[in-house]
Amino acid sequence: MRHMDPLAAYTFRVFLGVMEFGFSKVSGLGREAETTIYQEGGINDRVHVLRVPTKTPGTLRMERGAYAGEFFPFYLAGERLFLPMRIEVRSPEGLQLFGKFYTVTGLVVKKWEAGELDALQNTILIDRFELNYEHLLVSPL
Repeated sequence: MRHMDPLAAYTFRVFLGVMEFGFSKVSGLGREAETTIYQEGGINDRVHVLRVPTKTPGTLRMERGAYAGEFFPFYLAGERLFLPMRIEVRSPEGLQLFGKFYTVTGLVVKKWEAGELDALQNTILIDRFELNYEHLLVSPL
């Protein structure tokens, strides 16, 4: 029998291939189908809803604290990342057994932005990233 409690949104890990990266926020995981309405001639009591090719990719938005001297592929705005990204959501205890994972492929780094630099505040510098993706697979672990 599977564990059926809701998953905590704060226990997750991000992998690009075999490399693990820490993020404080990830959003934009989702699917959307584009459709068109077709009214068949002679049939006036209903319409047909047809799926059309998707014109817009998915967009992941990710945030993390900036680190000095670290190799980080998400700084390469405009570049395609050929490795799949896997986002694992785990149980609050960190157990992989009762979680879920999302795999995104066809990644292109759309945008990288450094957070606000403010000498009057004692805060962590935040890097923000936007990545477009072509495919999303949602699976239980």
